[in-house]
Amino acid sequence: MGSVCGDGFAVRVPVPGEGLVFGAGSGALRGWVGAGIWEPGPAPCGGRSSPRAAPASAAAARAGPGRAMRAAGALAAAAVTAVAMAVVAWRRARPVREVLFFPSPPCCIEALLAEAAEPGAPARPCPCPLPSGDTALSRLVRRLLSARRSLDLCLFSFSCPQLARAVQLLHRRGVRIRLVTDAQYMGLHGSQIGRLRQAGIQVRHDQHSGYMHHKFAIVDRRMLITGSLNWTTQAIQSNRENVLVAEDAEYVKAFQEEFERIWEEYNPANYRFFSERQ
Repeated sequence: MGSVCGDGFAVRVPVPGEGLVFGAGSGALRGWVGAGIWEPGPAPCGGRSSPRAAPASAAAARAGPGRAMRAAGALAAAAVTAVAMAVVAWRRARPVREVLFFPSPPCCIEALLAEAAEPGAPARPCPCPLPSGDTALSRLVRRLLSARRSLDLCLFSFSCPQLARAVQLLHRRGVRIRLVTDAQYMGLHGSQIGRLRQAGIQVRHDQHSGYMHHKFAIVDRRMLITGSLNWTTQAIQSNRENVLVAEDAEYVKAFQEEFERIWEEYNPANYRFFSERQ
């Protein structure tokens, strides 16, 4: 935000844990970044001066107020850009901590899928009547689409076409997908497992009487998605469900080890179709 300071101006950009102020008055420039990296010239509202920037400030003053103001504007613009980039980097560096609650209202995710398929491409309007607002489902899709290297899925039931499309898109993009599911529920009407298999995605299932009842996903071995939610349209739109999304190395490690154990246990090479006596 900008504010008048003395006989010049000042621009302040608040950043969590940081600060940035630029000002100009009577041809003088002042800047402060973080703990005070540099501060040119006498400050219009007080502050320290840095001898490193004094020659530039004096030259600007001799050149006249017009050039000084232009220089101040350019300096402020460059600094604001730098701080904006720092804020983005700071936000990206924070570990993800998010809780999603369902049911989620029906929504259109075409824009999310299009952006993931062709990053930077112009957005194309979707003719469907569904809204494309921020919902628990759209947030879940965004987390899935953030995968760059791998996506491990361990799901009791998977019949939601929208989530299946997101998984297929990642597969086409070169992300390694592995899916573990329940043998009984993978054969139900509407299940997306067969479609994912036909697309070339690796799928393994249990071979015993108990249910494979897990419901979790691991994105790039760094982000865990887990909770009560079955990946079905019924659960997403009608049930009271929860999903926890977390970048926590300790939790990810535990779930990754469980996935690897089940993946190996469900290896078709280990299947037993006849008793050992036969």
